[in-house]
Amino acid sequence: MSIKFNENNHPYVELGGGFGICINRAAYEEDKQLRVNDDLPEETAKAVAEFRRLAESKRNLNLVVDQSNWTVMLYLKCYENDAKRSFALIDYGYRLLYKERGYALPYAQIRHVFEEGLIRYLPECDDDGAVIFIVEMGRRWDPSKISLNEFIAAIRLSGLATMLNPDAQKNGCRVIFDVDGLSMSQISHFTPKSSNFLFDLIENCTPIVTKGMHTVNNGMLYNVLWAILKQFMSKELRQKTYMHGKDWNSLTKHINPRCLPPRYGGVLEAPDCDGKIMAEFLQHYEGYFVEYNSFGYTDCPDSK
Repeated sequence: MSIKFNENNHPYVELGGGFGICINRAAYEEDKQLRVNDDLPEETAKAVAEFRRLAESKRNLNLVVDQSNWTVMLYLKCYENDAKRSFALIDYGYRLLYKERGYALPYAQIRHVFEEGLIRYLPECDDDGAVIFIVEMGRRWDPSKISLNEFIAAIRLSGLATMLNPDAQKNGCRVIFDVDGLSMSQISHFTPKSSNFLFDLIENCTPIVTKGMHTVNNGMLYNVLWAILKQFMSKELRQKTYMHGKDWNSLTKHINPRCLPPRYGGVLEAPDCDGKIMAEFLQHYEGYFVEYNSFGYTDCPDSK
C-alpha cells in the first residue's frame, strides 16, 4: 500500500488487488498552474466578473475572485456559471466560519484524525457514481487524543477534499457513520453548538449533494445522541438519514454490496486504507485547504 501517481500526475493510494483511492485532481501547485494558464470560455469569464462584483459589495469580505481561486471556479462549474447562486454558497460558508473559526484548523493540527483511520474513502463509487466515505465515531475515537473540535474540523476538510472529486461534483456522496462502541463519555462531548455547525456545514456550505447518511452499529446509547443531533437537521436531511444498526440487508438496499467491506455486509475485497497512508495522500491537497482558509470575513459580516 503506497502513494503513486497516475498518467495525469494525480496522486492516488494503491491499495493492492487492483483497487485504489483517487480524487482525480492534480495536487495543489500543479492544478493552480493549469487553472491560471487556462483560457476561460466567455460565459465563464462573465460569471467570474459577476461573482467578483458580488464579493466586492460585501463589507469586510477578503476574497480573491479570479481563476486562481479553486473554490470560485468549482462552485461556478457545479452551478453552471450561475454567479448569484455560487456566491451565495461561498458567502454563507465564510459567514459560518467567521462565527466558528475554531473549526478552521490547519491540516497539520488534524492530520492525526486521518492517521487514526477515523475518516477514509472507499475505493468504489456506488451504482449512481456517488462517492462513499466512512466516519468512525465509536470505540476507535478517543476524545482524550482527538477532541470533538478536531474531529469536526477534520470532517470539514474531508468535505473540501470531496468537493475536488469530479465524481462527487457530478454524482454526490454517501456517508457511513460507524458508531460501534459509542460511549456516554463520548456523547457528553457533543454540544448544540458543535451539532449545529456540523449539519450547517453539510447542508449549506458545499455544492456536493449528500445523497444519504447511513449510521451503522448504533444501539440504545446512540439514540440519546440522535435525539440531540436531529434537532439541528433540516427535514430534507433527516429524510436522507438512515439507522441500520447491524442490519446489513438494510444498508445494502441503499449502497451496492460490491462497494462495501464484508464487515458492512458487502463483498468488496479491497483492503482498508491505512490511516497514515490516507493522511499522506491528503497532504498533497493541503494547498487547497490553506487557500480556502486564507479567505473570509475579516470583521463582522453585513446582514444579508
